[in-house]
Amino acid sequence: IIRLEKGNALLVGVGGSGKQSLTKLGAFTAGCEVFEITLARGYDEIMFRDDLKKLYTMLGADNKKVVFLFTDSHVVNEGFLELINNMLTSGMVPALYADDEKDAQINSVRDEVAKKGLVDTK
Repeated sequence: IIRLEKGNALLVGVGGSGKQSLTKLGAFTAGCEVFEITLARGYDEIMFRDDLKKLYTMLGADNKKVVFLFTDSHVVNEGFLELINNMLTSGMVPALYADDEKDAQINSVRDEVAKKGLVDTK
C-alpha cells in the first residue's frame, strides 16, 4: 500500500473489484479514520457542505488523520464534483463557512499553530 503524505489517491476499477475495501484497509493500516457521507432522501448541496464542515473539523481542530471515501454513487448532484475539485486543487471549499464559524475554527487551532512556531494568520 502506498502512503501519500497529504496526498490524494484515485482507485479505478469495475464494480465489485474491492476499491472500497482496499481503501478501508489502507486507512486502517495507516492509522486513519474513514469519513464517508451517508446519503438520505433529499440529500442536497447544503447537507453535503455540512458534511464537509465535519470533515474539515476532524482534520483541523481535532487533528485526526482521515481518509475521505467518496464514490460515484455519492454524486447525487453535479455540484458535488465542483466542491470535490476545489478540495483537491486548493485544499479548500469556497464559502464553506460563515464568518463566525470560520473565526471559531481559526481560534480552535491557534494554540497548535503557536506551538509549532508558525505565523498566526487566517
